[in-house]
Amino acid sequence: MKPSLSIRSYTRTMCKHAHDYYQLVLPLNGHIDIALDTFSGSVGVGEGICIAPGFIHGFTADEQAKFIVADLHTVPSNIADGYRSAECSISAEGSLFAEGSSPANGSLPANGSLLTGGAPTFRISTPMQAFLAYVEVQLTHHITDDENDAMIRLFSTLLAQQQRGVVTDKRITPVLSCIHQDVAYPHTIASLANIACVGATQFKKRFIASTGIGLREYLIKVRMEKARALLSNTDMPIIAVAVNVGYDDVSAFTRRFKQHVGMPPTHFKRR
Repeated sequence: MKPSLSIRSYTRTMCKHAHDYYQLVLPLNGHIDIALDTFSGSVGVGEGICIAPGFIHGFTADEQAKFIVADLHTVPSNIADGYRSAECSISAEGSLFAEGSSPANGSLPANGSLLTGGAPTFRISTPMQAFLAYVEVQLTHHITDDENDAMIRLFSTLLAQQQRGVVTDKRITPVLSCIHQDVAYPHTIASLANIACVGATQFKKRFIASTGIGLREYLIKVRMEKARALLSNTDMPIIAVAVNVGYDDVSAFTRRFKQHVGMPPTHFKRR
């Protein structure tokens, strides 16, 4: 298995398997329901999950949801710390066996590890979210092995900065999915609070607690990072990029982009 990043979608039909490498799933929109012996729940936008080698896991997601999936031989210590070597083994059915005993079929997880120290989930930082926007655009085109290797190296560097075990407020998870599914839409506090099933005041508090910033700032950040990815990696005209991220006025888009990024859109335009 060559380390790789890919864009994937899943189905509502529950599937179950294991693999002999680390797999990380990071939602671009929507969420995925994952069940392991040691974790069961939804992972949505703003979060990621690391599945260790040999761990049987079931998973299901809406067909419209998209995910960046990383298949890796190793992961940084802050992510791997959720797994530790243990003097026991796990059968193909996920049962735990104490030292000195063994599963009937003799199967072991590839790394002989058990999950400890909390859920195998992690919070997606702002730099990582920006990188995922870049990867999403890159992977819609054919990439060379060198480009794949470069993306893997940067992904691993950013992965080392993520916070493991941090869980996003589940009322905010569908809100983030809605935003990322259509960043150009004029999202409002009222409409998103309705999705979260809370009042406007409670929504604002929960949103800031989950993302670290208010809704307006979050929308600007997401739109500008997507714009930067489109400008850097496609031949899309600036006016089309502006519309793609919710700006009908190119001048307004240019001002906002320069304010957020520090340079005008023309600096990033492919030549």
